[in-house]
Amino acid sequence: MPRTIILVRHGESEHHVRRLTGGWTDTPLTPRGHQQARLCAARLRHELGGTPVRVISSDLKRASQTAQAIAEALDAPLELDVRLREHNNGEAANLSLEEAQARWPGSFSGGLPLDAPPWPGAESGRAFFERCAAFLNEAFDERPAVAVTHGGSLTRLVGCWLNLPAEQLAEVGFEAHPTGITVLRDTHYMGRTIERLNDVAHLTGEHGRVMLGAIVSGHW
Repeated sequence: MPRTIILVRHGESEHHVRRLTGGWTDTPLTPRGHQQARLCAARLRHELGGTPVRVISSDLKRASQTAQAIAEALDAPLELDVRLREHNNGEAANLSLEEAQARWPGSFSGGLPLDAPPWPGAESGRAFFERCAAFLNEAFDERPAVAVTHGGSLTRLVGCWLNLPAEQLAEVGFEAHPTGITVLRDTHYMGRTIERLNDVAHLTGEHGRVMLGAIVSGHW
């Protein structure tokens, strides 16, 4: 059955501004992140109208708070799914970037190793990929699904959608700004398509230019 999956990265989080590692570091949205979430929710309400949807989110605070604003705007219940979490960074969680780099020199300078955890207690790149693939490959119904997730998870989800192998995703990525919208759609004539990637038009305009200026990359 044709599917529409709308991926949304969470809004700006405290770990961004406090220079903490991301992953399973469980920090809430900043005030700016809450505003980004409200703008994204209004955008999706405008686009989806009264269409019945599912809203599914990582259970980490920065994602679930973003998703709550979207669920309320779309009048949909919020489902939490741990498979949408960011990469499990094990003992690096809750550390500052400087602390993590001091403990494991060079480990934050490249991609995730495929078959070995990059830090004690972490998951390998392949395990991360397979976790995201398991979410994407489940049986979706005819309703569009809005999935609120994280930067690294979004890269794996888009890669899985394109049937890219885990080995290739270790070398490429897909940019995901806070509350960027990516639309994946099944079609009868082209198969799996990417309709939009990292759309942040809702962060522009009279007040949105301030929000757009705060876009952050990395830190998951």
